[in-house]
Amino acid sequence: MRQLARRLAIELGFQASELERMTLGDLLWWLAEGEE
Repeated sequence: MRQLARRLAIELGFQASELERMTLGDLLWWLAEGEE
């Protein structure tokens, strides 16, 4: 899961340092926002 999220984030333009600061909750919220 972690590697998948990292790869997805990198493809979408996130920097690795930004991703490291994100929690799983932040990522789930962000994914939910993107589906609307």
